[in-house]
Amino acid sequence: MKFLSITTAIIAACLVAPAIAQEGAVPGGTSSASSYSCDPNTCKLPNCLCASTSPPGGLQPKDTPQFVVVTFDDSVQAKLLETANDMLNVKYVSMEYTDFSLVQQWYANGHEVADHTFTHVGSPSAQEIAAAKSMLHEYGGIPYGKLKGFRAPFLNYTAETLSNIQQQGFQYDTSSTATVDDCFWPYTLDNGMANDCWTGICAAGKVKLPGVWELPMYAVMDNANTPQLMDVYLAGSVADVTTWSNNNFQRHYTGNRQPFGIYVHPTHLTNYPGTPDASALKKGVVDLIQSLAGKPDVWFVTNQQLLQWMQNPVPNSQLASQPYMQCNLPNTGKEICNGLENITISADGVASGSLLQNCNFNTTNWHTCYNCPSAAPTLETPVPSALLQSNDPNYRKPVPDNCDSIWWDPIAGQCLCTNSTCAYKDTAVPTANNKTNGTSGNGTSPDGKPNSAANAMVPVYGVLITSIVAGLTGLLL
Repeated sequence: MKFLSITTAIIAACLVAPAIAQEGAVPGGTSSASSYSCDPNTCKLPNCLCASTSPPGGLQPKDTPQFVVVTFDDSVQAKLLETANDMLNVKYVSMEYTDFSLVQQWYANGHEVADHTFTHVGSPSAQEIAAAKSMLHEYGGIPYGKLKGFRAPFLNYTAETLSNIQQQGFQYDTSSTATVDDCFWPYTLDNGMANDCWTGICAAGKVKLPGVWELPMYAVMDNANTPQLMDVYLAGSVADVTTWSNNNFQRHYTGNRQPFGIYVHPTHLTNYPGTPDASALKKGVVDLIQSLAGKPDVWFVTNQQLLQWMQNPVPNSQLASQPYMQCNLPNTGKEICNGLENITISADGVASGSLLQNCNFNTTNWHTCYNCPSAAPTLETPVPSALLQSNDPNYRKPVPDNCDSIWWDPIAGQCLCTNSTCAYKDTAVPTANNKTNGTSGNGTSPDGKPNSAANAMVPVYGVLITSIVAGLTGLLL
């Protein structure tokens, strides 16, 4: 198997995780897509794809890569990030209790960060979603154009949720459950939902969102044929869970090779004083990942990497040569505050570094390469004005729309990318000015709705980070 960088998690070189009802067993059992209808003659790649259990692009299963995504939900903290790094690849981040310097570190090392809302509430408002995105950009340095994914807390999404993420410019949602009869490859919502139909979400005309992708979360069926989704390791003994996981992986691997997911909340796998020893649970997950990695044609990827392949499917023999499958860290020529600088983690799990700014608001304490806000962020004001004025010598220059943060020196205000191989243009950057932290606004009004004169791709409120391996803030589905 190959370990490569992917938009959402950490793995050997760079790699991708989720949970279910709590997030545990899937309610309602299997679902039927009886009302789903899609014409493959008119719905064609790269922008449209019908839900199907067959590989895209007419590929035969034997020629199709077996993708595995590992995602971690919730806040990003030092001990949780350590657990995620031990496992691999994707993170979905909620804003509360997150250290943004670690979010940036996760991103800079080739993983994906995605939105999991500001306060981790079910059926989130547009404001919850937008606030998280704004904070991830402002304090984590993640370019707006790289924040493409969303997962609903508790997997509690609605038609309105999906409409909100389309309005805010997200490329994909990954909140629905796939069991056996609806074990579809990722598909676009041009013709509606084909998963979780037991909720009524598949009713004709209820959800039709052209260009928005749905990446189902693939359940593990236990020995009672009950679907287990997030944190499967909590559903039985380590031996039982390993057996269930391997059996379900084989169903994908020897079948139509639909992606396989490992969805985790790192809090369950991290040892804390006074809590049960989680070492055996963690080892079980790590052993599973390593065993899958040893199989031929198995690739651990981020959700963004998976979608880039979905839009232009190539056989397994050509996958390694695709530009999006490369994992190259930048050579900036000097140490800058870009997530790759020296960061020290103390015994009590606190991050620090000579280039970081410490934002302390008594009840919350975090670090950033950028400017601390003058007040603690709230859902209503996720990006308060900066503590320092722009003429202060210690003021940090925000990431511009023509440089990726891994090449941006916020102290010197200089982009260290000097050639086309690292050039980046963030087309998702908002055009309206909402006067947040001295940067351009995100094109939304206080209620989270897009302003007509602004680019609606960047929400104002709510930040959630997703990565294919672990969640930055430690989301609890």
